[in-house]
Amino acid sequence: MPIKISRLRGPLVVAAGGALIFAAMHYVLCFALGPDGAAVYPRQRFLGWPLYEHIWQRVAAVDRLHHQGQLPADTRLGVYMGVSTTATGIQRRFLDARATTADRWIVLSGAGLSFENLESVMHPVFFSSLKPTTVVFGVHPQMLVGERFLGTEPSTSQQQVVGRRRRMRESRFATFPALGWLGKHWAVDHRFIMGEFLRSYVYALRLCVFYFGGVTADCLSTPAAEPWDDDPLLLWNLDDLENQFAQMQTDFWSKRGHFDPKNYDPQGAQARSLVRMIRAYRDLGAKVYLVIMPLRSTTRRVLPANAKPCLLQVVHDAFPENPPTIIDFQEVLPDKYFADEAHLSKSGSDRLSKLVAEKLRATPANSLVPGGS
Repeated sequence: MPIKISRLRGPLVVAAGGALIFAAMHYVLCFALGPDGAAVYPRQRFLGWPLYEHIWQRVAAVDRLHHQGQLPADTRLGVYMGVSTTATGIQRRFLDARATTADRWIVLSGAGLSFENLESVMHPVFFSSLKPTTVVFGVHPQMLVGERFLGTEPSTSQQQVVGRRRRMRESRFATFPALGWLGKHWAVDHRFIMGEFLRSYVYALRLCVFYFGGVTADCLSTPAAEPWDDDPLLLWNLDDLENQFAQMQTDFWSKRGHFDPKNYDPQGAQARSLVRMIRAYRDLGAKVYLVIMPLRSTTRRVLPANAKPCLLQVVHDAFPENPPTIIDFQEVLPDKYFADEAHLSKSGSDRLSKLVAEKLRATPANSLVPGGS
């Protein structure tokens, strides 16, 4: 039986209207953003949304265990958070065995040497109904400089990420083929940036709605099958760790000003982000520690002399009466324990994890800054 064209009129009108809106959106964005789209450039290098989702899922899993009674309400939860150097440098099993400031530990790692990015990716911790009693930040002085977004970087192609990993910078917006039919313009050529811009606002709106709605982490994301451990074997076992990759790392940091003394600002945006995090986790009732993570000697030699003092100044100025405990492990390991300039090998991770766990049993008198949180 032939289909009457009149029956298709409704769907065709809807499809045509949708296509018209989609095409018009391009020109609206062109008008609103201007020829270079500077209004939507991110402050910091993109982390990639799968990383956010990964953190959500692991926190949601811990929350579900708590709601199911597998983690009693009086369980003292410890959270060790940092970037990829924490993923390769800290093993949860050593903390569970020796770090007595908490009963159970979870290690959550973001990416990139940026306090602002760390702050954004760790928001899910605030939705866990099992509040942490201990929070440890794995930090580097370079995080005070951050990893600012460079407009000359490719938007959608493969790009070498600090160290040894390759990450495809993709999103649904970046790969949507219909965008290629539109006229050439910044908003089309850099649709990945547009996608990340839109998704970041959706993410912020989502956080606000659910925060004021009082929901818990397991309502926000599908819980991960294994919440406690985040296996970094990919980072430990790659066989491309040659001097050229270490040089690529230092070149990457040099482009972002990590070796320029004037970029270390105790009042800058990255410093304010660190202070906000310390205050926020203290407001949850957590005791806060800062562990200055190890670096290979070749990187330590080119870091500005004011880098670490600037980090200590940020903490001292913000918390003169009650600073968090700072544990300095920047120079604690010889170069043989490193896989590259900042990431530890498996043996280095074992050694550092034991050292950190022992320090988390120690008194605040052993910290660089007198007192403790």
